[in-house]
Amino acid sequence: MSSIEQAGEFNLIHRLTSISSPNVKLPIITGIGDDAAIYRTGNDRVQVVTTDALIEGYHFDFAFYSMEDAGYKAMAVNLSDIAAMNAHPILATIALGVPRSVSMENLEALYQGLTVGASAHGVQIAGGDTTRAPVLMLTVTVIGEAKASEIVYRNGARTGDMICVSGTLGGASAGLDILRHGIKPEAVGSTAWNLLVARHLRPTPRLDLVKEWASQGIRPSALIDISDGLANELHHICAASGCGATIWESRLPLSEALRAAVILERGSVDYALNGGDDYELLFTASEQALKNANPASFTTIGTITEKDILLHRTDGSLEPLVPAGHDHFSAI
Repeated sequence: MSSIEQAGEFNLIHRLTSISSPNVKLPIITGIGDDAAIYRTGNDRVQVVTTDALIEGYHFDFAFYSMEDAGYKAMAVNLSDIAAMNAHPILATIALGVPRSVSMENLEALYQGLTVGASAHGVQIAGGDTTRAPVLMLTVTVIGEAKASEIVYRNGARTGDMICVSGTLGGASAGLDILRHGIKPEAVGSTAWNLLVARHLRPTPRLDLVKEWASQGIRPSALIDISDGLANELHHICAASGCGATIWESRLPLSEALRAAVILERGSVDYALNGGDDYELLFTASEQALKNANPASFTTIGTITEKDILLHRTDGSLEPLVPAGHDHFSAI
């Protein structure tokens, strides 16, 4: 029998997809292989569906997560998938696996976090399911909508496009390391500590940028959210688009909080390239397409090329950009 660890997460997805979706048929436009599934609802309208499962002890640890944090984050990561398709979320459903150790008050706090995360973006929690489980298991499904012409996929990057990211990178992964290793605020500075920990526990889905693009008439050529690290996500875009890329180390947007956390073993550039959970948007677009964009809302970090995915180091050297982000089934 084949080991799932040897196959890895994305080979696993490919093999299961070949069984469940050998031929995508209408009204499905896009099934497995992007941040969300898209299906047509009539005329030029489409709906967008995404589902994520978060498991106690793997995605969140109650040694440093509150129930409200877990609920908020479970909603935020799904809303980020909707943003990654350039769509707008409408409603959510929640499936809960609940261990005996969880009290009614715990579940009320969990739902408070889910509700805060949803209501911040006008999303209604419409129902779901509950069952007994050995650990807390939280599965959120979010449905969004858009015009078919507004949807942006991973496969639209073209040679000469700019590579851009919203916000700053690496802070969420650094925040997780701070929490895992019990690093105290005085070791990195209380301001940096608070900002980095918040980046991990309470990520912000960048639906604000989707609204901004709509008001400016902007549509990126390719789009993905940064859940598993910038290098990983850039490889996904290049694989889907059949292209290469070059990014510049000197242009990576690093927060002052991350730069201040020098006590951490990993450097700030490694966090930016391979840290997960930022939930910022990575996108490509022509210079012409972004002429009306707010320059404060993104950073241009590179360009799309014909082949090879490279990192231009600050010393002038070029090296392959090898993804080392998160794989759910890699050996620990």
